[in-house]
Order: sequence, then C-alpha cells, then structure tokens
Amino acid sequence: MLKNQRTIGKEVALEGTGLHTGVTTKMTFKPAPAGTGYWFERTDIDDSPRIKADIDHVIDISRGTTIAQGDIKVHTVEHVLSALAGLEIDNCIVALDNIEPPVIDGSSKPFVDALLEAGIVEQEAPKEYLEINKTLIFHDEEKGIDLVIVPSDEFRITYMVDYRNPALGTQYTSMYSLEEEYVSEFSEARTFAFLSEIEYLKEHGLIKGASLEGGLVIVDRDLDDDELERLKGVFGVDHELKLGDSGILDDRPLRFYNEPVRHKVVDLIGDFALLGLPIRGHVMAARAGHESHVEMVRKMRKIYQQRKLTKKYQRTQTTSYVFDVEAIQRLLPHRYPFLLVDRILELVPGELVTGIKNVTANEPFFQGHFPGHPIMPGVLIIEAMGQVGGVLLLNESANPEDSIVYFTKLDNVKFRRMVVPGDTLYFRVELIYFRRGICKMQGQAFVDDELAAQAEMQAVIRERDK
Repeated sequence: MLKNQRTIGKEVALEGTGLHTGVTTKMTFKPAPAGTGYWFERTDIDDSPRIKADIDHVIDISRGTTIAQGDIKVHTVEHVLSALAGLEIDNCIVALDNIEPPVIDGSSKPFVDALLEAGIVEQEAPKEYLEINKTLIFHDEEKGIDLVIVPSDEFRITYMVDYRNPALGTQYTSMYSLEEEYVSEFSEARTFAFLSEIEYLKEHGLIKGASLEGGLVIVDRDLDDDELERLKGVFGVDHELKLGDSGILDDRPLRFYNEPVRHKVVDLIGDFALLGLPIRGHVMAARAGHESHVEMVRKMRKIYQQRKLTKKYQRTQTTSYVFDVEAIQRLLPHRYPFLLVDRILELVPGELVTGIKNVTANEPFFQGHFPGHPIMPGVLIIEAMGQVGGVLLLNESANPEDSIVYFTKLDNVKFRRMVVPGDTLYFRVELIYFRRGICKMQGQAFVDDELAAQAEMQAVIRERDK
C-alpha cells in the first residue's frame, strides 16, 4: 500500500540534561516540508546552523551516535531519531539550544509523547522506501556480532543479546509491526550500562549527565554497604541505595522483563533512520550495537545511491546489470568510435565499478593495428578502463551529466596478454581515495579469468563547457 510522507502539526518543546555532556538543553520539534528529512538545528550558535541527520554526517559512535557539519556537532541523536522513525514521521527539524538532546528517562518515550502532542500530519508527496531484495550481512568474528537483513514486505526486527551477567543473560525480542508495536512495546525501554563502565567513564570526565533516572545501571560486581554509600555520591542521590535480586542498582523495576534487548531495538531504529528513508526488510541482529548498525546503514546507503543512478539513467529496468550502452552515453561524453564501454555490471558508490567491452572484428582500430594480425592497442585498453572508472567518479558529482573526468596521471601500467577480436574485456576499477575533486583509482582488465592489463589512474572532475 502506498503511503504519503508525514510531518508534525505544530512546534513542541521539552527540556532536560544530556547524558554524555551533562548540559541542560531545550529541544524543539518543528514541522518541515515534504522531502526535507531530519535536520538538527543549533540555535545557540550564530545563524542557527543545521546538520542533516544522515550517515554522511556521523563522526562518532563510541558512546552513542554523534553527527557533525564542520565544527558543529550534536551528540547522542539515536533516541530522538528513533522516536521520529518509530512514528513514521519523515520530515522534521529538531532545534537545540545546546550540543546534546536531553536523555530524560533514557528511553524514546518522552520524545514520542511530545511528537504525538504536536500531532502527525500527512503530506502530499509519496513516501519512498528502500526495498531489500537480497540478503545483506555484517559479521564481526572477534566480537561475535551478526547483523543480517533479508527481504520482507514489511520492516521487521528480531534482536538477541547475550551478556555474561545474571541480570541480563540471553535476551530476545521481535517487532513485527512498527505502527502497532513501537509506541507500546518498545519506546519505553530504557538505555542501560554496567556499573563498572559507568564508574570508569565518570572518573574520566565522561557521561556527565548519567543518573539513576536516566537509565538502568546493571551491577556487575559485588557491593557491600560501604560501596553503596560511596555510590550515592557518584550518582548524586541522598537516599539509601537498594540492591535487590534484580541486579539493577537501587532495585529499580523493569518496564519489560526483557527491557535491555527492547532498548537495542530502539537504538537500531534510530541508527537506521540515518539512511534517510525507511526500509522494507527483516533485520536479524545478534550482539550488535551502534557500530554494526551504522556499518549496515553504510551498506544500504550504497545500494540506494546505485539504484537512484540506475533509475535516473537506465531506461530499461533490469536486475542483471546496472547500465547499458544508452545509459552510459547519458553519463559519459564519449561517442563512436571512442566509446569503449558496452555495459556497467556492478556499481558500489564510493568503492568500485565493473564493466565490459566486447571486442569485435569491426573495431576501427583493427584496420591499422595490425593488418592481418589484429591486436587491440594497449593505450585503448587503458582508455576503456578509464571510462569505466569515469562512471564511478561521476557518481561523486552532484550533476554527472554536466561533469567530465580528466585523467592526469598513470602509474604502474602493465600489459599481461594480447586482446584480440572475439575477446570480452572485463574491467574492475576500485576507488583508492577521493578528496577535493582529485581521485586515485586502481584498475584491472581481464579476458576470461586472465589478467590482461592493470594501472593506477589519477583524475580530476570538472564541469563540462556549456
């Protein structure tokens, strides 16, 4: 079923202390036009600069998710983004008068309540989704992390955590409907941390806003009366701390029997919001966290960028390749007899591109190179490799059709075998770096599985002359 984009009906504000910085922040949710997405606005800085809440602006995931634009930062955005995505709100400006949103009770529920108070308004533009049509995998053998997304008609999550602590142990949860379950079954789940970790961070001047009201503190070592008395000062409380059978400091009751793993779902939804659009797929996570969430978003972002390019330039939709020769001509300025790419097979934006050139007996260069002994000139093999690489580079341009790639340097050029009529050249070009319009790529050309040529290519992107 097609759905339209959504925003909120009016501005709504709330105030509190930031978990990591300890600053007091007033945060205001503001309506935004269709197509805006999520932006954080720093009203405490001249001209109120904005940071787009997407994967390209993530700079730190060590203690939550931090985004930045230049020197302007916003810490710990995941709970706010989770509330927005959990309510299926697509467009919103989040104005802050400090560097970090308030943690409040450590869940996303206070933000959900504020957004529901503001009201949700449907907009005219249709909602866009990223359809997961093949399995995506993130695996970290050392940390035992597995994060997999498989095709599904709806966004679903299955999450498992396994901690060596009796208060947590192995926990499991599933969410089958964002619309029906997020608010009542997940948004109230609070963040959690182990006591030893919190003490270490506090001793080093971190998590300045941590309190017993802002999340669950899991006791992971033995405590006597003297220790409990000392912890009163650490957490700034004046009542006697309790240590019951729950394993939670001050014996605070759980909102769900498996509250910690439910909060992991809250975090995942917030981190996945950095993609910039909702997905349709079933997410299965084991022992994951912000780092693996964000890495999976990077994978999905590359798929989305490739599909956008394919949709824009490839008129005949297919799943067997990315661009045919007609689409390539919309991207590259080359024409007969100097267009030397027939098809782009694979494109991973910012990483690699593969393509083919079918070498036929009718190539014009065979008339003179060499009569009776046709061999494709090595310089044209490198030129074809460069054209394939040009498709990858033009993806880095805001307006590919108005840009052109100029190669400035070739290094380590080697030819391994002759290329003759009837051969199919397969090119693989990987991006080594791209900075300030200057890039370096590593290219290889194969015939069947045999390396025919290789080169390192340096190039610049410039606008075409009008």
